[in-house]
Amino acid sequence: MKIALIRPRVQFSRCVRRIPLSYIHLAAYLRENGHEPFLFDMVLNHVNQEDVDRQIRQHQIKVAGIGCMTFEFPESLKEAERLKAAHPGITIIFGGAHPSGAPAECLESGIADYVVVGEGEIALTQLLENLHSGKGNEAVQGVWRKEGDTIVPSQPAPAPDVNLLPIPAYDLLDLEAYFKIDSPWYFTNSRRAVQFISSRGCPYGCSYCHSVHGKRFRGQTPSKVLDQMENLSRNFGIEEFIFVDDVFNFDLERAKGICREILSRNLKVHLQFPNGVRGDRFDEELIAMMKKAGTHFMAVAIETVSPKFQRLIGKNLNIKKAMQTLQWARQHKIEVSGYFMIGFPGETVEEVKATVDFAVKAPFNAIFISFVAPFKGTALRDDMMRGRFRNEESKGIRELNDRIPIVHSETLTPDVLRHFQLNAYWRFYTKPRAIKTLVKRLAYPRNMRKVLRAVVGRINKKEQVSVN
Repeated sequence: MKIALIRPRVQFSRCVRRIPLSYIHLAAYLRENGHEPFLFDMVLNHVNQEDVDRQIRQHQIKVAGIGCMTFEFPESLKEAERLKAAHPGITIIFGGAHPSGAPAECLESGIADYVVVGEGEIALTQLLENLHSGKGNEAVQGVWRKEGDTIVPSQPAPAPDVNLLPIPAYDLLDLEAYFKIDSPWYFTNSRRAVQFISSRGCPYGCSYCHSVHGKRFRGQTPSKVLDQMENLSRNFGIEEFIFVDDVFNFDLERAKGICREILSRNLKVHLQFPNGVRGDRFDEELIAMMKKAGTHFMAVAIETVSPKFQRLIGKNLNIKKAMQTLQWARQHKIEVSGYFMIGFPGETVEEVKATVDFAVKAPFNAIFISFVAPFKGTALRDDMMRGRFRNEESKGIRELNDRIPIVHSETLTPDVLRHFQLNAYWRFYTKPRAIKTLVKRLAYPRNMRKVLRAVVGRINKKEQVSVN
């Protein structure tokens, strides 16, 4: 069956100016099971609604799938509504982080016909088979639907075996178009960089995080990972891989095995890990091997230095070990960014100040401080709804930018948090080490626009976006 996989253009498009990784994973699996996916990424300037409509009519496509995060949800609804009007009878399927966390909300809109919750390969394939055979009203694990005015929930679909998944359908993308735009991630050492995932699932209990991939770590074997990397390097000229696993280094021996495979196959590539490495789960051997394999950057998420909030949010990070990881990385000349969060429910001004001061003083090459966002479908939001953080400081949840949920506090208002954030950036990025890192990066003209965009984004209130 034919399906249009559509990523609408959104207000904060710079946050998603990257390869739609979940779409090409789904597309590859659908193709392997006899379906015909068409991929439209309207984040790219040359892909517009007229192009989408023309292709839908030309290929007589009857089903459209839209994936979104929370900040993308309003525009995704508008695009789905537009598709319904332009193509009467088309079936709309929602999926991704926000629909997985709030499937009822998607169905209550009256626009979505189905919502795929969690990993979509198996569930979406079965749903398309049912639609093709006229059995769209039959229950499918992992798919929520409506019967009349009643929302019918579903048990989760079984998770696919990551070692049996086909190579993601990078061939459906205009990769050259992505190479021409600035990546939202850290500075790349090559324009020819793609996002890449080698595992799914994270067994840690961080309450602010999504659980789309579940809480069981499932890693591809090193040989499977390298087969895909070699394919991308050989057939698409990829020179840098941006790993975005949930927790790449959960299995240290697997992580080391991937590095060994890169070296043994003499694959000359750059690597970075802007997401999904656990700061206290390293040894120096892994850091050294990552460097030899081509790693130039990684990010360590500290979040908060408060032992109380480390426990309450389920992070339970050993900060001392994480800082040892930072020292090892610096010794092996890997740049490291620190991620921090402020504005937890019940957090005091003193606790925020302690985290900010730590971020400023720690020997990171860069820092990013975000506001805590209790997204739908996260344990943090559930905990707040159940009153786990009940006290005079925590007043519930409010929306920032009309779409991003933040903790409502009379003391730590958005303006107060913003002051802490800007003060931290000023203090950190005027330090000699940060200036040295910036000057080194500005030696490459292609980085100038990225730096200017980052500066404007940190100053402009409208750019305060947290991404689930």
